[in-house]
Amino acid sequence: MIRSTTAAVFHGPGKPIELTEVAIPPPEPGELIVEVTLCTICGSDLHTFSGRRSCECPTILGHEIIGRVLELKGSIKDMSGRDLHPGDRVTWSIAASCGDCFYCSNSIPQKCEQLAKYGHEALATQGPVGGLAKHCRIMAGTAVCRIPDSLEDTAACPANCCTATAAAALRTAGPVNQSSIAIMGAGSLGLTTAAMALQQQATTVFLADVDDARLQRAESLAGCVPVCVGNDTEQLRQAVSGQTHGRGVDVVFEMTGSTTAAETGLDVLRIGGRLVLVGAVFPDRAMDLTAETIVRRLLRIEGVHNYQPQDLRAAIEFLESVPAESPVRNLVDRTFSLDAVNEAFQFALENRPLRVAVRP
Repeated sequence: MIRSTTAAVFHGPGKPIELTEVAIPPPEPGELIVEVTLCTICGSDLHTFSGRRSCECPTILGHEIIGRVLELKGSIKDMSGRDLHPGDRVTWSIAASCGDCFYCSNSIPQKCEQLAKYGHEALATQGPVGGLAKHCRIMAGTAVCRIPDSLEDTAACPANCCTATAAAALRTAGPVNQSSIAIMGAGSLGLTTAAMALQQQATTVFLADVDDARLQRAESLAGCVPVCVGNDTEQLRQAVSGQTHGRGVDVVFEMTGSTTAAETGLDVLRIGGRLVLVGAVFPDRAMDLTAETIVRRLLRIEGVHNYQPQDLRAAIEFLESVPAESPVRNLVDRTFSLDAVNEAFQFALENRPLRVAVRP
């Protein structure tokens, strides 16, 4: 079996990513070795690359990954309870959890005391555990999903971060059928959340962004109202007020990480509404929000970080259920080879596509 691989190793912001040969230890019980067929570059990868988010270095970035099983140790089942075999096309959860600690025992496995995250771990003796490599080691305690043949690589690859996080956000918000929703940010995550909410029978989804080009992708989603806010959020307030009899929306999803966007979301949220914060995974200023405001407006505010295994399965099922021409199955704008990984990051930073892919 293969015992080394070529990986794109990140040494810190401002330094070029280097292709390096990395050893692959033999799999331990419950582990798999996967040949990576595609890895998409997520927004959090860009935050790490540019220094907005801290990371132990050296490391192998990339956590939106799909591949084919090459080797496994012991009997390992996918999330449907079926045995995995070499050749299976799979994706897997963003992190591995122990299953026994306080947080795992209290249904928060994404905050496991022994949590190990793909694309976030320091490169050490465990071998490649990031997607920007020709092979990836899948650790024990990772939820693994087979990918249906109907989903092409570029459609399925964002599932284990973008789509699963959207599923987690909607699960956290609770039922959205017959609800009005505002989504702050029309990137991959906002667009996917909009499509998923509409599939769950939300009546109206206001999708707000500063970028008209991103909003154009949402025009094909029936029930979605794209709103370009720019430096003036009054257009969003007027649109929401006009369609909710002045009350405001039932649910706001904040997907950008911008404190200003979160505050704008609060402004269009009705009394008794729900604010779900998802995008704030890097430092920003404090929100202008008092405890009195939360009390008097009967607000419910929740955060979503990572996701639970059930959300990954929901993500794959959702992608399989939407038409091939749906914008959420066409997030990847350009694909690069592994030896052009630095160009891939620069293209993503300069052009702000929804997704850039790297095919080892």
